[in-house]
Amino acid sequence: MKTTHYSRILFLLAIPVMLAGAAQGAAKRPVTPAELALYKGADRQQILEEGAKKEGRLVLYTTGILNQTVTPKINAFQKKYPYIKVEVWRAETTNLVAKFLQEYGAGRHAVDVIEVTQSGEIYLEEKKMLQPFYSPHLAFLENDAIKKGPAGEVLAAGHYESGRVLGYNTKLVKKEQLPKTNKDLADPKWRGKVAIAGSSSGVNWMGTILNFDGEELVQKIARQNYDLHEVSARAVLDMIINGEYVFSPTCTDSHIIASKKKGAPVDWVPLEPVQVNSGQIMMPKHPQNPHAVMLFIDFDLTREVGELYRKTGYDSPRKDIPDQKTYKKYYGPDSTEQFAKWLELFNKYFIKK
Repeated sequence: MKTTHYSRILFLLAIPVMLAGAAQGAAKRPVTPAELALYKGADRQQILEEGAKKEGRLVLYTTGILNQTVTPKINAFQKKYPYIKVEVWRAETTNLVAKFLQEYGAGRHAVDVIEVTQSGEIYLEEKKMLQPFYSPHLAFLENDAIKKGPAGEVLAAGHYESGRVLGYNTKLVKKEQLPKTNKDLADPKWRGKVAIAGSSSGVNWMGTILNFDGEELVQKIARQNYDLHEVSARAVLDMIINGEYVFSPTCTDSHIIASKKKGAPVDWVPLEPVQVNSGQIMMPKHPQNPHAVMLFIDFDLTREVGELYRKTGYDSPRKDIPDQKTYKKYYGPDSTEQFAKWLELFNKYFIKK
């Protein structure tokens, strides 16, 4: 009897400890969008799907090419989660960021998830407009593809990469005749034969030369008076394909790969280091459909979507998908201040001459 009584006392004394251990083992159920974005509990997927079914929609702002990557990805996502209707608004980086800031300034939180490259991400990050998040697929990404804040929190994750390269018309020039380095762009023999994109593509191209070769080379290239067009890199590539110009150093390798597959007389060479555009996905603060957002981010970072990007000419930052390109990469600019300096010099040397 004494032994039994003693055992009961030990059991009763152990109850608080057992309950405390159970409480620590069970993750607190997320309530706010911020808690949901960082939630790592074992019931995470269940919580996300239950919440997304109630939300029923997702608003995506993207700079991606609709028919090339965005639409196929959304179709695959909606096949997996048919109860989520995805609404898309597509624009270039400057217009997308401006629309987002205008809406948030007016207290209107229309967008749930954003896809944009570095210059847009940096601006939103510096304005403290991004919500840190967690995804189990972050473990599969290269470290350089994950943008972290001062405390190590994840603010954006890369889902594709494309490089700023020299695209050329294969009917007008042979590969061995092309410039081998950026210094070769200052050769007078190319005058009247080269196009430059006046968009952010041109600014990033010039900024890379400025960063690695110096302002003197930028000035020498500017004195070539290459034809500047206030259009996207894709539009400049079309000019190359049509034979209007021999080449452009402001083309994007993924666009060239896609056009080449369709039979266009175009190819590319890298002028290292190559400024790499990192397509990134991020969650703004105050999303209206946070459960759907996290399902979309998870899906966007899967190998399935990484392979989709790779098939269209992009590289994927996933470690289990090998790169198609082996050139030396540069992921700048690092801040809006640096990009503003690049833009100022680009206007000075290539526009306001």
